[in-house]
Amino acid sequence: MRYDKEILSGVLREMERERTEKAELYAARREQVYAAAPRVREIDRRLSGTAAAVLRAALESGADPAAAVERLRDQNLALQQERRALLVQHGFAPDYLDERPACAACGDSGYVGAEPCDCLKKRYAARLTRELSTILPIGDQNFEAFRLDYYSDVPDSRLGMSARENMEYNLSVCRAYADTFSPQAKNLLLYGSTGLGKTFLSSCIAGVVSRKGYSVAYDTAIRIFGSYESVKFTAPDAAEAARRVRKYEQSDLLIVDDLGTEMATSFTVSAFYGLLAGRLMRRGPMIVSTNLLPAEFEPRYSPAIASRLTGEFEQLRFFGDDIRAKKRRGLL
Repeated sequence: MRYDKEILSGVLREMERERTEKAELYAARREQVYAAAPRVREIDRRLSGTAAAVLRAALESGADPAAAVERLRDQNLALQQERRALLVQHGFAPDYLDERPACAACGDSGYVGAEPCDCLKKRYAARLTRELSTILPIGDQNFEAFRLDYYSDVPDSRLGMSARENMEYNLSVCRAYADTFSPQAKNLLLYGSTGLGKTFLSSCIAGVVSRKGYSVAYDTAIRIFGSYESVKFTAPDAAEAARRVRKYEQSDLLIVDDLGTEMATSFTVSAFYGLLAGRLMRRGPMIVSTNLLPAEFEPRYSPAIASRLTGEFEQLRFFGDDIRAKKRRGLL
């Protein structure tokens, strides 16, 4: 799993802010308690300083450290009991000053040793999903909401199956892809006319994958190649474009939507080849959706790009009536 540095840094800053706020809360609580019950301050000082003092004295005198530790334990238990009684006596809960981390495994640091803690992974996944939801309607577009009844069950004489049967297969492949996604997952090529569910299923996959904590970069082909142009020619938005380009190249999953709607130039072909070849070389999974047919890849792009799109991607064909057009006409 490749962590998005910006998102990870944001999560860690959030955790640090929470730790600071918690420390300030308990500092204020201690002052409140100390003002009401000065004896609690004295007990806290003793509890924080007795361990080192008792062990040092035992070692310097040559006494048995085990016996000193036993005495220390008894003294501390008695002080803690007195402390709790004083808190209750002055109207506080007995654990009012007990600072407990939200995550016992990492102490709210986010790491257990050098490894990210599960709590950090969960926060990271939530942040990924939240960011993705600003781009895609992943809350509404999910596998459970996909409507197979929008597709005709009349067999297509040319293809030997109905649009609904075809979509049942495409849906099963996309659902399995999302459920079993890993950084070594295969690539998918979704092709067919507009309004048939290619973007919808891409969004479904993106939602599931991001909730697992994998980074997902989603964008249209027009915006992707526009970002490369901004970086190349140092446009006013070059810094932001460079950030997007890093995501396209380094995310666990890249989804390129509407390939073929961009203006085909020598630059866009070169940028597309670099992005495609780079991700394939390091086995970075991709999903490409397009209105083009595979036979149109070579004349529009190049033999090298066409070979990769048809040879390195599992192809899912979409056919049938335009669902969006039917909805606009009130037929669905």
